[in-house]
Amino acid sequence: MRLLYRHLRCITAIVINASLFLLLPLWPLFAEDREIVIRPVPGKIQLDGLLDESAWQATPSIANLTQVEPRPGEPPTEATKVWLAYNKDSLYIAVRCEDRNPGQIVASEMARDAFLEENDSIEMILDTYHDHRNAYYFSTNPAGALVDGRVTENQGAALEWDGIWNVRTRIDDRGWTAEFEIPFKTVGFNPGISKWGFNISRFLSRGRETSRWASPTLDTQIFQTVKAGQITGIENPSQGVGIDVKPYGIIGFNRDITNQYIVQPSGKVGDDLFEPDGNGGVDVFWRLNSNLVSSTTINTDFAETEVDTRQVNLTRFPLFFPEKRSFFLEDAGIFEFARVQQNGPPGFNMGGDLIPFFSRRIGLVGNPMDPYGGYYEVPLRVGEKLTGKIGRFDIGLLDVQTGSYTEPDRVDEPGFRLASKNLAVGRIKANFLSQSYVGAMFTNGDPTGQASNQMGGIDMKLATSNFLGGGKNASLMLFGSKTKTTDIDNRDTAYGGVVSYPNDLIQAQYKWMNIGQNYNPALGFVPRTGVRISSVEGEIAPRPEFWHIRQMFFEFEYSDYFSTTHGDWETKELVLTPFQWRMNSGDMLGYEWTRSQEQLFYPWPINEENGIVLPMGKYDFNYHTVMFMSSQSRPISIMTSFGTGSFYSGTRKRYDAELTWRKSRHFTTSFRIDQNFVDLKEGSFDTTLMMYRLDYSFTPFISLNNFVQYDTDSQNIGLQSRLRWILKPGNEFFVVLNHNWQENELDRFESTQTRFRIKLNYTFRF
Repeated sequence: MRLLYRHLRCITAIVINASLFLLLPLWPLFAEDREIVIRPVPGKIQLDGLLDESAWQATPSIANLTQVEPRPGEPPTEATKVWLAYNKDSLYIAVRCEDRNPGQIVASEMARDAFLEENDSIEMILDTYHDHRNAYYFSTNPAGALVDGRVTENQGAALEWDGIWNVRTRIDDRGWTAEFEIPFKTVGFNPGISKWGFNISRFLSRGRETSRWASPTLDTQIFQTVKAGQITGIENPSQGVGIDVKPYGIIGFNRDITNQYIVQPSGKVGDDLFEPDGNGGVDVFWRLNSNLVSSTTINTDFAETEVDTRQVNLTRFPLFFPEKRSFFLEDAGIFEFARVQQNGPPGFNMGGDLIPFFSRRIGLVGNPMDPYGGYYEVPLRVGEKLTGKIGRFDIGLLDVQTGSYTEPDRVDEPGFRLASKNLAVGRIKANFLSQSYVGAMFTNGDPTGQASNQMGGIDMKLATSNFLGGGKNASLMLFGSKTKTTDIDNRDTAYGGVVSYPNDLIQAQYKWMNIGQNYNPALGFVPRTGVRISSVEGEIAPRPEFWHIRQMFFEFEYSDYFSTTHGDWETKELVLTPFQWRMNSGDMLGYEWTRSQEQLFYPWPINEENGIVLPMGKYDFNYHTVMFMSSQSRPISIMTSFGTGSFYSGTRKRYDAELTWRKSRHFTTSFRIDQNFVDLKEGSFDTTLMMYRLDYSFTPFISLNNFVQYDTDSQNIGLQSRLRWILKPGNEFFVVLNHNWQENELDRFESTQTRFRIKLNYTFRF
């Protein structure tokens, strides 16, 4: 540990000195001057979308928005009026979206956290700590969908957070309306601060028009909290005792059928294992003070979690599957390390080459006996998470105790056994300037139990939304990290940085990174080690006013992976996109050319099923891709691409397409197919991935989702059918069925596994 701390002190000194020297002289600050004085109202407002209360008859808090696109700075095509009010328990926001053609309003989504990008919609953020970097995100459409999330460090909102709030909408002959009720118990805030950050935006699907209240510029997104306006006047809001108790109860059964006899718990030998299942647990959320929240989970169950979307892997490296479990996703932003992507998936740091902490490692352990990369679901007995603020410091502590796990024994194969483990993560960030911070992270524990493992790291981000006084975004991210694993020493560090300039007309980014051969964060995700990475990417995206083109994109990206283990280059890739047009209609058409160079230092079994192995050596190949996407606002839409070119010692053709039918706001169905045809000197093989979805939303609170997947690698059909009934926000009822069919030697599919669960969550607020 002493060596670990010594390395971290050296890295910290390098990061701080380099950052201050390079960027502080260039760092003017930015402040938004738009402000609303919020009105108090007596009693409770009836949430029905009618806007007939006296509070909504007064002069609007916001009389109209300003157009962002397609004509920045101009008045919007349709007016938008916003009122804000509050009582001691809740914040209320009413919105009137004028529309002279209400019959053309697009509202095709209704489910919780639905994708609303192509719907008529409104979205807003609340920076309740007024720290100009973090916020709560809320959105809805005319169908009344509840969409919410958390914004961290001015990055895109993570929609996995589900707060307890409500909204009601109505469509009338003047357009549509929405009434939001956000209880003060749902959001954290400092009662000593009289101002909150606030911004609101409207999307008019007809004409694809975006308008916004504060900072209505093309270089600013709604989630950039630093560019928000502010509301003031909220006095003595009540958070109650600050305790939410959320018990759950679950019943169901598991059924496993295999072609190998199983030793059942009774000692009987058979090939059909049926187990009834009943369980219970509780989550307790305690707001220790206005700034700190304790989250405790006991006997955690994730039966309602959506299954992973399958992927085809034609690389030598593991694929990334995002975290989907609610306990780990709530307040996940505080545990992000060296994140640089504004619109990337939460936790997908440094372009996916390095994630020192990845919560999916907790409770999901890779199955060494499964050739297709399956996972054991290890039980979580108890977990404690503390998140929040102390002055200018953001802190996050996570400690989880997993249970022991034993895979049922097969007659000819011993079961896999895993002992109970304690896994812990600590994160702290010291904020300075308007968007900058220096932070540290520490993890402890190995979920596989194979060794003792610790990781320590520091990161620093310097960011501005007014670079050189021009209103542009720019940032520098630097980081250093070291791991300590039993019986492993030396070459166990990782360090690097990213310089980013993400703006509407010009985007540019340069990344460099060095990952040691023995760098091993057991609670992280690192696809390859022993590598030095350099990459540069750029984009010019003008907005011409001809041929109905909204924006044209000219992009390039070059990346170089040098193997420090073998002292030679490993991967080189150049991607050019000379042609990509996005039309005013929402359609997109593009072409991409990729030149790849790969050096195999060992033979690679690219397709084990057919015994196809690529010999070691250097490979140089080119690939061409054309793509088309129709507007998602239409009842029927398609996304498709076709690629062809050389691939290692031969050729590869790929075709993928997704057809979606949105019959109404209640019913949506889609089918996707992804096929690869690979012809190599060493042999030929095909891959196919098919996915079918059928979703029906009875109301914004009751939805039925069905998801079927098949891929030729596993030769397995998987079905998940999930009914979600939100009795009221915070109280939910689930019925979940997971079933798998496996293809046998006669090319027939046989049932192999069934998981059925009925689960009830109920929240008691104090």
